[in-house]
Amino acid sequence: MKEPELHTIKISRTAHYYTTGVPCDTASQVWLVFHGYGQLASRIIRKFDHLDLEHTHVIAPEGLNTFYFKRDPLILGASWMTKHHRLDEINDYIQYIDQLVESLTLRSSQTLNVLGFSQGSATMMRWLDHARPNIAKMVNWAGEFPPDIEYEAFIPYLRTIDKKYYCVGDADEFITPKRVKGISEFIDNTDANIELKKFVGTHEINRELLSDIVNS
Repeated sequence: MKEPELHTIKISRTAHYYTTGVPCDTASQVWLVFHGYGQLASRIIRKFDHLDLEHTHVIAPEGLNTFYFKRDPLILGASWMTKHHRLDEINDYIQYIDQLVESLTLRSSQTLNVLGFSQGSATMMRWLDHARPNIAKMVNWAGEFPPDIEYEAFIPYLRTIDKKYYCVGDADEFITPKRVKGISEFIDNTDANIELKKFVGTHEINRELLSDIVNS
């Protein structure tokens, strides 16, 4: 039997994102936040609701792939990619993020910061590698440093970012102590001054630590 042939076609589609805080054009600092696997942008952005939102604009794009994360009770989730047509999905979300950030029309006096949680960390890192934006803080929260990035070329850019953090809970069910050890060794080898921050907790964003980082 003849194997089916794969074809691709570019289409336009509707993407969704959520914001909180003051309007972007009046904010002194802007946070671009990438949710994890099975989350929605509307959920992760609530982690920022205890911060100084009178001077901050938070924007959380949502992954283009949505699904029923759980059936009973019914919970919706989103993801940034799977291994199925992986490179196409990466290219699509990078173009999506590019368009979203360009729409912000940031002024030179405004500070752009990025945070990626879990799967969103890899999304964030790949976009940073592609776009090389001028940012002040980068937070990789309980995620990965994706192996497909050419770090020899990327690390000099990382060193231009003023403050960089890797955050993980001491009881994270996905980022095990063995993986933390490997990540810590990677951080040391990059010599990019990425600060490892541990907290008491699981695979989650700790509000107290988040406040410390935002206010640092």
